[in-house]
Amino acid sequence: MTNDSTLLGAFCDQSRKITYGIVQPGKASNAGVPIVRVNNFKGHALDLSEKLEVAQEVEAAYERSRPKPGDLLISLVGTIGQVAIASAEIEGWNLARAVGLVPFDDIEKAHWAAYAIQLKENQHFIRQRANTTVQSTFNLKDLAQIPIPRPGKEIEKSALKTLRMLDDKIELNRRMNETLEEMARTLFRDWFVDFGPTRRQMEGATDPVAIMGGAFPADKAAALVPIFPATHGESGLPEGWSTGRLNDLANAVTNTVKPAEVSQQTHYIGLEHMPRRSIALGEWEAAEKVTSNKSAFEKGQILFGKLRPYFHKVGIAAIDGICSTDIVVVDALRPELRPFLATLMSTDEFVSYTNQTSSGTRMPRTSWKLMRDYEVARAPTALLTIFGEIVGPLHAKIHQSIHENLTLAQLRNLLLPKLMSGEVSLVETSRG
Repeated sequence: MTNDSTLLGAFCDQSRKITYGIVQPGKASNAGVPIVRVNNFKGHALDLSEKLEVAQEVEAAYERSRPKPGDLLISLVGTIGQVAIASAEIEGWNLARAVGLVPFDDIEKAHWAAYAIQLKENQHFIRQRANTTVQSTFNLKDLAQIPIPRPGKEIEKSALKTLRMLDDKIELNRRMNETLEEMARTLFRDWFVDFGPTRRQMEGATDPVAIMGGAFPADKAAALVPIFPATHGESGLPEGWSTGRLNDLANAVTNTVKPAEVSQQTHYIGLEHMPRRSIALGEWEAAEKVTSNKSAFEKGQILFGKLRPYFHKVGIAAIDGICSTDIVVVDALRPELRPFLATLMSTDEFVSYTNQTSSGTRMPRTSWKLMRDYEVARAPTALLTIFGEIVGPLHAKIHQSIHENLTLAQLRNLLLPKLMSGEVSLVETSRG
């Protein structure tokens, strides 16, 4: 083990400068240039599902902060000290003022620096040097002074291999969750929005696989087809279906918990823990800092962020716990309807409805009183149950991946300082 180290400013690419992004960018009125913002940092990667674009004439003055693949990005304002490596996906982008760029011409060195910044002592260094007058702000001068351990090339190579393996598995699980969620949304839209199986029968399809849109093998398709009407009724819905309301399927859960009733180990979810446009709620914290009334929820119930509903924060609880009162807790009237309800409430159409009917201009809020009146195409309960039997296992896999990622992240954080110092070395051995 060695105590050798260097400073980030000397470790990075010396041909370019450490810098930050566009000051007061504003929004582009037409086609603009997308920028990376602090809220794009998720874990140790970038979530680019929400993009802000700036005018091309504004961005043109900030060539210095255009990231290249392999550069290290770090949050400098707000939740400071978050890191990610720029990928080819953001070539042609720029950065917001709150995001710093540390240039690298070697991807392995960039990853090593990113892991070094995540070390407990370096996160403490960042918080200690931050200006917290209005909100936490970390400057470039101090950024360049972050120490980067240098235990030797062999140790660094071995440590990087292990750490990246763990992070790659975490990212693979995250992307798999996105795929599973998209599968559920696609099936929901075909069955309950486009009425695909009915429409395809009306268009003359007779083969069960074709009627079900090619989504199922022949035996499964043959079993599903009889459940779908072959014609539309006068209402325009499939024959026998009706129009209902959300509260025909669900109720709000209003179980208020006082701070004195909460154990410090209770899981707490706030709006800040909820990702946008994803039902995978994989973040929470202990309730030790809770000082006001909260809402209790159970695993499997739906959490809907009612403050600024256009943020599209809707998810399925993977654990029991309590949440902010800015979150509406909703549950299906029957457990078998939960997959249908969760998929419905996470659609763009439902979120748009809650936004349009919300009250307040600067800080719009929705409520169960507004949400419950959302019109729903009411299919027979048997069909909703079958949808749940198909989609429920997808949601279960999402929850499994969430818990696996938590375990992997804990292992990575435990190993991080030991691997980077050389105290632990996980070297492959060959068997003769």
